[in-house]
Parts: sequence; C-alpha cells; structure tokens
Amino acid sequence: MLVARLRWLHRVWRYRFYVDPAGIAWIRRNVARGQYAIDIGAHKGGYTYWLARAVGPAGRVVAAEPQANLASRLADLTQRMPQVTVHNVAVSDANGPAEIVLRSSGSSHGASLTGWPDGDPGIRVPVMRSTLRELMATSGLSRVDFIKCDIEGHELRVLRSCGEIFERDRPVLFCECEERHRQDEDGGVQGLVHTMAPHRYRIRFFFGRELLDVDRFDAAKHQVVGQRAYGNNFLLEPMP
Repeated sequence: MLVARLRWLHRVWRYRFYVDPAGIAWIRRNVARGQYAIDIGAHKGGYTYWLARAVGPAGRVVAAEPQANLASRLADLTQRMPQVTVHNVAVSDANGPAEIVLRSSGSSHGASLTGWPDGDPGIRVPVMRSTLRELMATSGLSRVDFIKCDIEGHELRVLRSCGEIFERDRPVLFCECEERHRQDEDGGVQGLVHTMAPHRYRIRFFFGRELLDVDRFDAAKHQVVGQRAYGNNFLLEPMP
C-alpha cells in the first residue's frame, strides 16, 4: 500500500506541475475550506487529491468513477482523507444500469457512456448510472459548491439535467469539453454555451497558463491534438 500511495502522490503532483498546472492552481486558490465539491469522472484522483486539500477536513469531496478497479483503488488511497467519499457510478442524466465503453487496448485512460468517436468498438462493461441529484442524496450533500466533470463526451447530458442544482446552489463548474467528442449539432463548445446560457454563467477556458473568454475559442487553434497547450478544460462561474 505504501508503494501504491507513493505512486499516487507522484501522479497528483505531476498533475499540478505538468498535466494541468493552471487548472490545479485555480482550484488551490479559489476552492475554499469547508466547501462541498463533486469530482465526476475521478479516474485515478488527479483532481480529487487537490480538491480534498482545498476543502480541508471541514469540507466534503464526493468522487464518482465508473471503472470499478479505479474506484476501489481511489477509495483505498484516500482513507487518510475522511472528507473524501468514492462512489463506483457513472454520473449521467438518468439512474439505473448501463454499460461503459473502455478502450479496446485495455487502457484505463477513459471510460465512455456514449462510445468513442474514432470508431474504436471498445470493451463494454456493466455499470450503474446515477444522476447528480441522486449522487448528492446518497452522499448526504445538502448543496454543492464546485463540480469538476470529465466523462469523455457525456458532459452535456449531465449538465442538461442539472438546471435545478445550478439555480439553487450556483456551483462553480470545471468541465472538460472537446470538439472531437461532439455527439450532435448542439454538442461541443457551442452546446456548452447554449446549455448554460439560461443559468447565467461566465464561461472561460484554460489554454496553457491563460484563462480566455469562450468567445475567443477556435477549435482549429485551441484543440489541436498533439499540441502542448490544449484548451479542453472550461471554467464556468455563476454571475449575479
């Protein structure tokens, strides 16, 4: 377990300084002690760790991960963080059984409820779906202050089902959105803007160490696969 924990700590610090330095820095500066956060698509805990550090012992972090082996491992690794609760569920717009699609290569890098746009048939694995509202109820959360959402193209389905939560709690959202995962005409970044427009959120995206307004987004410039700077993480902050 010691070796596993050391490897995990190496991973989370790599996230801070290499994978997403700007996003992690924003979380460390702005997520406050005592707040309640939800990590949708927690994977191996690269963000879960920093959210737990930010909210402190008086806060809560609910991490949802659909891959059972990763959820179990993350639960073990966060045993010393009592503010963290890990659930093996796929957050979606409905409750009940479903299938996630893993990569055919066996990589745990991603798990999708919608399939892979590059044509990879993948490996189908049974999973339980949960709405955000149900996840909050199961976890005993009366509110949510910050939501991180990275679920391989299924993000808009979740956001479109959360209007009541956005209006009631006004959480900050840290959401992945990629044009290559677009599922329909109202998908991608355009779909994100349309989905959140009724809820009065300011939308910006991280590009390198910059935080740019969404109206400057250009997929041909900001989402080039293989380019060091890649603008797939969007910050949504509630406006009055």
